[in-house]
Amino acid sequence: MMYNTETMHDTRITKGSKYYEQFDLKDYQYWTLRLEEHQRYLGQSLVWLKREGEMQRLSSLTEAERNELWSIVLPEYEKAMAGLWQPDHMNYTWLGNLFHLHKGHGHLHLIPRYKTPRTFAGEEFLDTRWGNDYVPYPREAASLGLILAIRDILKAQLG
Repeated sequence: MMYNTETMHDTRITKGSKYYEQFDLKDYQYWTLRLEEHQRYLGQSLVWLKREGEMQRLSSLTEAERNELWSIVLPEYEKAMAGLWQPDHMNYTWLGNLFHLHKGHGHLHLIPRYKTPRTFAGEEFLDTRWGNDYVPYPREAASLGLILAIRDILKAQLG
């Protein structure tokens, strides 16, 4: 199966969900690094703010939350990704639009971008939107087995 980037999807990441906890990569003091459940872009992840709240804006982060995110979480993720799949670029989005799922709870999407296809576990990931916005992207999702294999190798790389 080939994964490309042509149609939009609806991500369903919610805090405290046992289903989504299986995608956790690493736990920090203020954040949880979690693999995105669909894997439209190989290694696509998100960073979920542990602090409770609704309609959390990026500008509302505390100094400690910002420091951990910018100085520890993102550099560790980027280093792990570089060691595995060498993304050519990274996109970051702070959305909080799915109010019916998480009421705007603070989280940052980490979207690796690739000029050329990447293969993992025999599956090819193709970034057909390279040089453009990362959306819209495909509705079809990787199998749970493939997603968990990506989680395991990325988790090991994070240490």
